[in-house]
Amino acid sequence: MRKTVKKIVSLLLSFCLLSGTLFSVPLKVEAREELVNVARVEGVNITVNNTGSGSSSDLVDGNDKTSWQQNGWSDKKDATVDMKLAKNGTNVKKVVVKVGGNDVANRKVKVTVQRAQNGITSDWISIGEKVVTTTGDANDTVDAVFELEQTASSSDIRVVLSEPVAHDGGEVLFWPSIHEIEVYEMQEVHLSDYNNIAAQAQITTDGQENQSEGKDRLVDDNDKTLYKFHNAAQDSEKYINLSFAEDRMMDACEIVFEHVGDTDENAYEFIYSIFGKAKGASKYTKIVDHAKANRTNNYVQGYKFDETSYSDVKIVIHSTTNSQGNGWPAVAEFRVYGAEEEIDDSESIAFKKPVHSNSNQKNASKVNDGSKNTMWTGEYYPGYVDIDLKENYNLNTVEIFTQEKGYSQYSIYTSMDGKNFDKLAEKTSTESCTDKGEIYQAKGKEARIIRVYMEYNSTSSAAIIKEIRATGQKSGTKVQTRPAVDVKAFKDSSYAGTEEVTPEQTYEEVRGIIERRLGAEYKAWFDLKLQENPNKTGYDYFELSDKDGKVQITGNDGVSLAMGLNHYLKYFCNVNISQVGDQADMPAKIVPIGEKVHKETKVGTRYSYNYCTLSYSMAFWGEKEWRNELDWLALNGVNVVLDATAQEEVWRRFLEDLGYTHEEIKDYIAGPAYYAWAYMANLSGFGGPIHDSWFEERTELARKNQLSMRRLGMQPVLQGYSGMVPTNIREKDSGAEVIEQGTWCSFRRPDMLKTDSASFDKYAKLFYQAQKEVYGESAHYYATDPFHEGGDTGGLNPTVIAGKVLDAMLEADKDGIWIIQSWQGNPTTALLKGLEGRKEHALVLDLYAEKTPHWNETNPNEYGGGEFNDTPWVFCMLNNFGGRLGLHGHLDNLANNIPAALNSAKHMEGIGITPEASVNNPLLYDFLFETVWTDNANEKLPVIDLDKWLKDYAKRRYGEESQSAYEALLIMKDTVYKADLNMKGQGAPESVVNARPALDINAASTWGNAVIDYDKVKLEEAAELLLKDYDKLKDSDGYKYDLATMLQQVLSNSAQEYQRKMASAFRARNKEAFNKYAEKFLSIIDNMEKVTSTSKYYLLGTWVEQAKDLAKNADDFTKDLYEFNAKALVTTWGSVNQAEGGGLKDYSNRQWSGLLNDFYKVRWRKWIQARNDELDSKQPENMNWFEWEWKWVRANTKYTNTPNKENLENLDKIGKTILKEFSAKDPNADDSNDIKVEGIKATAGSEQSQTPGEEGAAVNVLDNNQATIWHSSWNGAERKDLWLQLELPEAKKVNGVRLQTRNSYANGFITKYRIETSMDGTNFTEAVSGEWDTIPGWKKASFEEREAKFVRIYAVESYSNDSNNYASAAEMRLTQEKADIPALDKAVLEGKLAEAKELKTEGYTTSSVNVLNKAVEKAEKVLAEAKEQSELNAMVEELTNAMKLEEKADAEDSRAEFDKIIADVKEESVYTEDSWTAYAKAKEKVENALKDTSDVSKKEMETLLADLVKAVENLDKKDIVVELDKTALVNKLAEAKELKTEGYTTSSVNVLNKAIEKAEKVLAEAKEQSELNAMVEELTNAMKLEEKADAEDSRAEFDNIIADVKEESVYTKDSWTAYAKAKEKVENALKDTSDISKKEMKELLVDLVAAVDGLEEAEAEEPQHPQKPEKPEQPQHPQKPEYPQQKPQQKPDNKVPETGDTANGLGLMLLVIMAGGCIAFAETKRRRDLNK
Repeated sequence: MRKTVKKIVSLLLSFCLLSGTLFSVPLKVEAREELVNVARVEGVNITVNNTGSGSSSDLVDGNDKTSWQQNGWSDKKDATVDMKLAKNGTNVKKVVVKVGGNDVANRKVKVTVQRAQNGITSDWISIGEKVVTTTGDANDTVDAVFELEQTASSSDIRVVLSEPVAHDGGEVLFWPSIHEIEVYEMQEVHLSDYNNIAAQAQITTDGQENQSEGKDRLVDDNDKTLYKFHNAAQDSEKYINLSFAEDRMMDACEIVFEHVGDTDENAYEFIYSIFGKAKGASKYTKIVDHAKANRTNNYVQGYKFDETSYSDVKIVIHSTTNSQGNGWPAVAEFRVYGAEEEIDDSESIAFKKPVHSNSNQKNASKVNDGSKNTMWTGEYYPGYVDIDLKENYNLNTVEIFTQEKGYSQYSIYTSMDGKNFDKLAEKTSTESCTDKGEIYQAKGKEARIIRVYMEYNSTSSAAIIKEIRATGQKSGTKVQTRPAVDVKAFKDSSYAGTEEVTPEQTYEEVRGIIERRLGAEYKAWFDLKLQENPNKTGYDYFELSDKDGKVQITGNDGVSLAMGLNHYLKYFCNVNISQVGDQADMPAKIVPIGEKVHKETKVGTRYSYNYCTLSYSMAFWGEKEWRNELDWLALNGVNVVLDATAQEEVWRRFLEDLGYTHEEIKDYIAGPAYYAWAYMANLSGFGGPIHDSWFEERTELARKNQLSMRRLGMQPVLQGYSGMVPTNIREKDSGAEVIEQGTWCSFRRPDMLKTDSASFDKYAKLFYQAQKEVYGESAHYYATDPFHEGGDTGGLNPTVIAGKVLDAMLEADKDGIWIIQSWQGNPTTALLKGLEGRKEHALVLDLYAEKTPHWNETNPNEYGGGEFNDTPWVFCMLNNFGGRLGLHGHLDNLANNIPAALNSAKHMEGIGITPEASVNNPLLYDFLFETVWTDNANEKLPVIDLDKWLKDYAKRRYGEESQSAYEALLIMKDTVYKADLNMKGQGAPESVVNARPALDINAASTWGNAVIDYDKVKLEEAAELLLKDYDKLKDSDGYKYDLATMLQQVLSNSAQEYQRKMASAFRARNKEAFNKYAEKFLSIIDNMEKVTSTSKYYLLGTWVEQAKDLAKNADDFTKDLYEFNAKALVTTWGSVNQAEGGGLKDYSNRQWSGLLNDFYKVRWRKWIQARNDELDSKQPENMNWFEWEWKWVRANTKYTNTPNKENLENLDKIGKTILKEFSAKDPNADDSNDIKVEGIKATAGSEQSQTPGEEGAAVNVLDNNQATIWHSSWNGAERKDLWLQLELPEAKKVNGVRLQTRNSYANGFITKYRIETSMDGTNFTEAVSGEWDTIPGWKKASFEEREAKFVRIYAVESYSNDSNNYASAAEMRLTQEKADIPALDKAVLEGKLAEAKELKTEGYTTSSVNVLNKAVEKAEKVLAEAKEQSELNAMVEELTNAMKLEEKADAEDSRAEFDKIIADVKEESVYTEDSWTAYAKAKEKVENALKDTSDVSKKEMETLLADLVKAVENLDKKDIVVELDKTALVNKLAEAKELKTEGYTTSSVNVLNKAIEKAEKVLAEAKEQSELNAMVEELTNAMKLEEKADAEDSRAEFDNIIADVKEESVYTKDSWTAYAKAKEKVENALKDTSDISKKEMKELLVDLVAAVDGLEEAEAEEPQHPQKPEKPEQPQHPQKPEYPQQKPQQKPDNKVPETGDTANGLGLMLLVIMAGGCIAFAETKRRRDLNK
């Protein structure tokens, strides 16, 4: 039974408190949303590009009369205003740009508005663009209003004015002005943290109540109903009193009057006051005094006041007036915000029991306080609350009360120990909760903890629970405590002591790779040998050679051995090991090497991953997946690997040290799919809480992985610490100095410590200590990017930040290296300055170097200028974003730019891969990792011949020679992998299939793009070629993966075309056409589903089942949670705020089987049905896309992780069907019937310009350039003048027109046409008329063939975004009947082409090979497209000439000849100026040629050398005396005289003195410079004095050596003679050590030791005494073998046993263990120093 207790408690909601006073728009019950102009708040910063008049501050001063204007005659065509908003993460809903045009009417300008997110102003996101026209009133503005469909989280707004047009249509440089920019945020206005309690009061009035519209209406929470408390004209004050039984704490009230709209014809006005009174008080206190209200723009007013205890609140209406006099008063609503009465609900076993929540913990107790009027509000869903019943109960029921508006969905779990939770029930219906709640039968389930996991709220982005009740009986069983997380510190684990690595352990790791990827039987094929680079360069290297019938692989560490293994597999066995489909068909027997292969690289770092990769690809990887990945990385030479596995355990320990409870720690740690962004300080907690087993299992996995890495010579990269802490850190440490970070994509970011604070130093030390406890101390790389992606530095100097971050890192690890990402403005020049003096401890990843490199930045204020302010850096390939799929890359940039960078840069440390997701585009990775390995790393890195490389790749990838597959790769090289055709947006062009359905789709994700610049038809040709040898190649997994990928891309490309056709048909309201294209579009998705079902890499089930596997040892809650992580990341990404306002929806979209059929296709079906409803004039379903997507995310649908066998076996048939039925070929683009444009003239009835190339000129339609267009006057034109005409040089038969539109549906796009022809240009007759769709591209109109000289097309209808008429076109052609063309004879060219392709190009110049390659490429095109025999014949001749390759000069021989020619040439001063100039020029030419002989022919080199010989012969000596340069000798002589000679041998001092004497003589008498130079060298050598031996130390050592030697008679004669000689030499030296060097003495003593050791005792003929036992041998002190340093473990030299060598026993192994070694980092640093 419930009892009401007269005790008042307060409710604190999770909305922000607005401490304002008055509001003037309607409010909802507890909170309302309103648009607020945030452009005028403090903290907004505006920059403009060029001010002509006014100030940038005039843009946001709230005054429409002031303005800013760009310089009127600037050569900058665009006026740009950038506005940094005061708050990163402003939820922008509307932007208004008020444009002025002085006093001239009909001026036009385009207004474009963009936004940036997270402070990233390199990636602007379009809001929209509009053309505005001025009115002619100087005081008037034209508003360009941009409404966003949904609020968008934004940090910056950009406004651009462009394309200004004068009133007469002419072009102007610039004049537009901006009077005001308004940026509106949708803000939640919240009067109070209390509830509205007005309905709990008794209402009285002294007015004449209208009973039918009585007092209940005052508190019914409906602003539309009126309480008519005085049913007459008001002629005196009237009151309304709300009385509560007891005093209530309250702090706000709100009054709402009738609202009649924008105007009130009766002009009502109300004057009122509000008062409050405590119980028993005699007087009221005034809260509001004589406020005014009306029924239009001031009808609702809210008041915030100091929290006070009142029992009565009174409204006094002083007067109600209208235009006629006194009016009839009424109030629509009155709200009082105050405390609730506490309820006693002891019948519920959950009542007032301890509650824990992952969000808004301080309000969590509201879920079981007994009141349905209070509520817990979590920041977002999903969120949970746990109620600890304190004892074990057998539960009868669990009752949940949520909001009655809309609906909520949730799951209920129970636990006995707080670790494992069983699912009890779930709500999946869309029914609203009633005041009775939602009751679930527990059937006696025993539990101590009840968890309610809120998964969706249809009315809010928050998770809201009003009350949780439970019934049941105590079970009496013992209460269980949560088992502790059992993770031992590294030093106490089984991995302790594994930091040191033996050679045999390295060999075993490499053998493991062989066994896993090839088979155990192939381990016997290889001998492995660790040895330092024989070239003594210290470079990483490998060698392949034949040894005893095996292949010997030699390298300096495990990674080099694996790289050597991979080279053998690729180039001798035609085997391809990749992330996506191996081709591992090994030859029947060992393929011998023949001539030894030596490859090396001067780059010490080959890096992998960025943080995003760890979540987009590896979130759910277990041991098997990681093992495969480490194999692949090693085979490709990667030696530095970003690895955050088990970083959660580091944070668990770290946060525990800071005082956080176990539950709080788990609430902070993100789920498996999201930890990448948690470690980049973008979010926390989302996707959690993880199960306790995660800490144990992932730590074990990390330690196992890193052990393998150490043994291979890899270094893991761990997380660095830059100050990240939970947002509530001050609750644990009140002295912590933090900077709040706002939001990232609508996620609340963790706070950051002030880097220059004592807190930072303390926390960093704790963090690194926790990290050592997890991983040990063998890793030395740390990745962190302070204030990543728009973080707020709080005014801290980035130089100071960098210095402090590095200080903390090096204090924890003196050998540490800080990995810094170069991305979106980071690292700043200021940050890089913080590394001064310690740059060897930093490594910058040029993250997107293949597309937008920053290492070659020339602006010193950006990225530190060149080479990141001379900091070591890595050339990285990013390529993939979000795991979005598609064939895409910049292959030619990789081929050319990596060698260019390495050959010119001074600080390039390596190469790397940094994709947001890997496991795609395997060709790129295979190629990238080969680029830096060469025969001689001291020479310039050569550019790899792509065509040759692709030929080899095709053979090893597919397992067989296939010319057609090779040709397919060549097409890919020139389409999907060609840099200049793939420069738009981030990553691959996105499939429109993956986008939320719409008529116009520019991208599926916020930062992606769907623009395909390459020829789609060419890619179809590549697919056809790849299919050609299907039967021969189908056994290769690599082939099957590549074919599926290619077909999927073809379908994605085609889907674009059909989506546009669908949209065009809908706009034309052509239902039949719309459904025809819609059916085709859906068929494309079906075929994409078929194709992707053939590969495990394209299965949604592979991803989801990996997630579920991670929970196999966990509970129901965790199984559901990890599956949610997997499905959410690739669809909505986050909850509603992150998906919508944060822009993250579909960021990680993927063409995966299962996702295509169940998610993307269903979305499109719903959209197509809605459009059909519109075409039928029905009301379409109002789709809440997120609601539907979120439901899919949370459904536990089973998806297979096994490829579809039937589809796999029929992939060739599926492919042929796709190419036949879904081609992107546009028949209108066929130009085979075009009349040649030569001699044709183009004119127009209206054109913006008459200058070819400028936008608007009619002649542009003949230039074969879609970017240049004809456009009628921008000022508009009469419809009759909107024509375009082509005039032929002479009359011809014509049967049609082909017209290419501009590349978007914009002004002038012709939708309805009429074509007329004429013979004289005056009299025209109509040929045809019709309509075209709105899809950009080629359009065709055909008519009956006729003779014509003039052909004119009229724009009968065309698109316009204003009231003017426009017409435009990019290209126009005339067509005629195709004449019969005789068959062409292609045999000769085909033969010559085959001959050219077989040519061996080694040993020939690069340029001649390039000429050949281009000729081959051209010949293939001519073969395919030639229309006349002459073209084929000319190509044969051209190809024949190109095949005459030029032999390359021999670099070594040429260098030797060069040195020989110039050997006797003296210095310049000896010769006449003219003869020396001629010689120097000839010499320079040879030197330049010798720098890189790859493109110097033998003939050219012979000519250059002959010219040099002639120049040497023509050198004339001067007759005059040459003035000698004595500076060097004078300086060296002075230096020699200053030398202190004490402690050096007499003879070396004598040599010095004689050299000084000689030098003085040479200075005085030298006649040639060579004499002076020689003397400098001689004197330099003489200054190398020999240190004198120490007599006392030497004597002591001598005595010690001979101490145990007996008399001569004991030893054999020979051994004693040798001893005596050695002893005598030492004794003689000791007599006078003044001329005995330390080195000489050491050698004498060593000889003496050897002689003592060599003494042999003589055998006695007749022993007179009992024989003494033999003297035991003196223990030998073996020298330690000098093993080369290995990174990160020991490496032996040649003395280390090879695999299979049984001749070296335990002793040598003992020596290896004693010898020790260095960690990888020491070697890396040493190499850097050597390389500098």
